[in-house]
Amino acid sequence: MSNIFSKFLLIGSLFYKGDKKVIDHKKGIINENALKRELKKVKILKEKTGINHALDVIAETPIAMENYIEILQDLTKDPIFIGGLNEETRIAGYKKAKELGIKCGVNAITPNTTDYELEKIKEYGIEYAIIQAIDPSAIYPEEKISLIRDCLLEKCKKANIKEIAVDVGILDITSTWLAFESIKLIKKELNLPAGCAPSNIAYQLLTSKKVNKTIARSINIALSTMLQLANADFIIYGPLRAASYVFEPLAIIEGIKAYGEKLKGGKVEKDHPFYKLLMSLR
Repeated sequence: MSNIFSKFLLIGSLFYKGDKKVIDHKKGIINENALKRELKKVKILKEKTGINHALDVIAETPIAMENYIEILQDLTKDPIFIGGLNEETRIAGYKKAKELGIKCGVNAITPNTTDYELEKIKEYGIEYAIIQAIDPSAIYPEEKISLIRDCLLEKCKKANIKEIAVDVGILDITSTWLAFESIKLIKKELNLPAGCAPSNIAYQLLTSKKVNKTIARSINIALSTMLQLANADFIIYGPLRAASYVFEPLAIIEGIKAYGEKLKGGKVEKDHPFYKLLMSLR
């Protein structure tokens, strides 16, 4: 398997609280037809734009996680990140993925991830992970570097993680600037892929009724675009259904960035958004 973070990656979330496709969060019962429609839309957008995609699977219970993983194996070839709400649920996901022969990652390894969970990640062969450089002691970019070096990389070593990307986190809308600077510094100092979930801020503003849905979506795109200009390697864009409005704007930005590299003498792959989408808009 090639490095999952070698190309710009969009990550959509599934089965979170509030996902209308979920009929029973405890048992992991879902509306499979609704899921198929969303995954089909993503497949079309991937082909149209040249953007890579992965799934962030969120579950409340071990049985729910097992059911979600089993359902997805038949419906998509997108990489899966296991992101259950508790340790027991995540471990059930690691085990099920191993049994089914599915290559999965973890979202996320944090400063609070226990040695027991790290042992299970290693035991079940989870080889890639997003690590969260999010802690009250690590607000500023330089502090995040220290947290990664002193804590998170050691945890990844214990878990035998082969591919690592850093979620720098966003606390509120103004801290997007800190995320921007953190992504740049982490890539420069540690040579690690980095990104985050600006969608969290957009949807917080929506649920608190400070903005309407149209504005929340615009904020999601705007913040994601800002982080793309810091050369973010991945963006967690929110619910999978948001792919319908996220893919093309972000692909255009990736295409424009590639055009700049092309002017400098760099090479652009034929399956890049520059060729797949941007050139069709000229």
